[in-house]
Amino acid sequence: MISIILPAFKSDYLAATIQCLLNQTYRDYELIIVNDNPGSSIRSIVTNFKDDRIKYYENVENIGGKNLILNWNNCLRRGIGEFILFASDDDLYDPNYLQTMFDLIIKYPKVDLFHCRIKYFDNEGKILQLSQPAAEYETCVDFVYQRLFWRRKQALQEFIFRRKALEEIDGFVDFPVAWYTDDATLSLLSRNGVAYSSKAMFHMRMSGQNISTGNTNIKPKMEAMKQYAEWLSYYLPSIITQNEEDCFMKEMLLREYRNILFDQYNIYLPHLSIKDYVKEVLYIKKNKILPITILVKMFFKRIL
Repeated sequence: MISIILPAFKSDYLAATIQCLLNQTYRDYELIIVNDNPGSSIRSIVTNFKDDRIKYYENVENIGGKNLILNWNNCLRRGIGEFILFASDDDLYDPNYLQTMFDLIIKYPKVDLFHCRIKYFDNEGKILQLSQPAAEYETCVDFVYQRLFWRRKQALQEFIFRRKALEEIDGFVDFPVAWYTDDATLSLLSRNGVAYSSKAMFHMRMSGQNISTGNTNIKPKMEAMKQYAEWLSYYLPSIITQNEEDCFMKEMLLREYRNILFDQYNIYLPHLSIKDYVKEVLYIKKNKILPITILVKMFFKRIL
C-alpha cells in the first residue's frame, strides 16, 4: 500500500489537489489529510469528499508555522503504507502517477526512492517550464551530483519513498524553515539508487505562496544553508561509489560543494540590514567563502 500524506494549510486549491489524488488509476492507497490550520475552511472542503480512502486529522494548533519538520514527521506517523508520497495542498498529479511509480517499484525492488519529471504551471494553468530530465536509474552519487553540481530541479512532492528507509534515518533532516531539508533527506534515501520516469506526471503550482518563492525568511534560510554545508562535509565522504564515473563525480562534489552552495549568498546578502550584513561578512571572511571585493560591491547594493 501507498500512503499519500497531505499536510494542509492553504485551502485555495485544496479541493483540486484532493480530486486529482482520488482520480489515480492505481487504487491501493490511503489519503491522509492533516489540517494544520484549525479554524480554516479545510475541514469543510475535506468533508465534501465521500471516499473511504480519506483519513482526516486536525492539529490542535498550527504546528508547521513553528516547526515544519516536526509537523511533517508527525504526519508520517499517521500512515501505514510501505511507501510514502508526501503531497502538497495546491499541486496536481497526472492520473497515472501512482501506477507509473508502482511499476518502477516492481522493476527496481532494491531502490528506496522513485520520482518523475516536473511540470511547473501558474494559477491559470499555463505551463511555465519543465524540470531537467534524468536517467531511469541513477546511482546515489549521480543523483546528488546532478542536484548539487548542475542544480537539477526537484521537489519533495514528486518522490515516492520506502517508509522503512525514512524511518532508518529518523525522518526528515531538520534545518531551519525546512530549507535544504529535501536535499539532505532525499540524498540519504538515494543510497540504493534512484528510479525515474521521464513523464511529467507531477504538476507543481507556482502560486507565489511557496516558501521557495520571494525574499522571505532570509536569515533562517542563510542559517539553514550553513547547516547544510556542514552536513555535506560529513555526508559526501561517506557515499559509496560503484564505478569510475561515480569516483569522478564524488571527487568533484568534495572539491566544489562549498563554493557551489555559497553562491546563494549572491541572492541573500543584499537583503540584509547593515548589522546582519556585517555579521555575515565576518562569517564569510573567516570561512573564505567569497572574495572580499565581491562583498564590498554587494554592500553598496544591499536592500535595507
